Amino acid sequence: MSGDLAADIKRFALHELGFSLAGIAGADPLAGGARLAEWLERGHHGTMAFLADTAAVRCDPGRFLPGARSVVCVAMSYHEAADPPGPAGATERAAVARYARRPDYHRVIRTRLVRLGRFLAAREPGAAWRPAVDTAPLLEKELAQRAGLGWIGKNTCLVNRALGSELLLGELVTDVALPPDRPETDHCGTCSACLTACPSRAFDAARLLDARRCLAYATIEHRGDFTAALLPSLGNRLFGCDACQSACPWNRRARPSCAPPLAPHAHLAALARSRLEGIDQEGWAALAAGTPLRRLDYPRLVRNLEAITRGAGHRGGA
Repeated sequence: MSGDLAADIKRFALHELGFSLAGIAGADPLAGGARLAEWLERGHHGTMAFLADTAAVRCDPGRFLPGARSVVCVAMSYHEAADPPGPAGATERAAVARYARRPDYHRVIRTRLVRLGRFLAAREPGAAWRPAVDTAPLLEKELAQRAGLGWIGKNTCLVNRALGSELLLGELVTDVALPPDRPETDHCGTCSACLTACPSRAFDAARLLDARRCLAYATIEHRGDFTAALLPSLGNRLFGCDACQSACPWNRRARPSCAPPLAPHAHLAALARSRLEGIDQEGWAALAAGTPLRRLDYPRLVRNLEAITRGAGHRGGA
């Protein structure tokens, strides 16, 4: 019965809910907990104190949902044709990371996970379940690898052989015992293109990212000023950075596979800096509404625009 239920859950996730990938992992504690603890001890999380505060829960789905036995892992692709090549600061465009140019994936994925949970409960009355997107305290990439969706690449992104790494993840943690899928193995080989492409040299080693030197962290999560060391690599990046993913051969080979609910907003792919000059708080709220750009509050928007201007004389990464 459990095998039939697992197949039905994955079928529903893929064909009815529109997820690009679906798999099942066991809910036992994650080996990445030790690596997370070491990473936090190094201070690589910067000012993201919430990562340290929730570390114990992140590495144990049983703390996220008491009695958890299985995790249904899903992914939704936003992979499209590559952006035109060129230096990040070479145009008047304010660069927005590709995942943020579209409807807010938290809402898109969570809504569908709730439907998946209700589907499970209809088949298994009394089942407990809890949905999670990346704001939830779970090591979602390790769970996704355990469920066979892909492997954690050298740039710390989940990579799938067919779809690449432009994937947004979600989980449904449940107390129903479901047969797990086979974990995916590493297929990065000797390639280090993503590490070399990082414009701010944020990787101390493969799969070891120092967020304090990462332009995605600097432009989105960090609330202080930019360091002088980061300005030359900023280019025109307003929100996030795609350099390490753009360099990945698996993304260059992957066919465009953007899930329809995540269709991009054209105006965010070609956002003119002139449109943002003098924009007020209300105007920014309207522009960012319903997209991941809402994460960037107005003071940090102003900070990022000023930093782009200050760094305009420096050549940024691709």
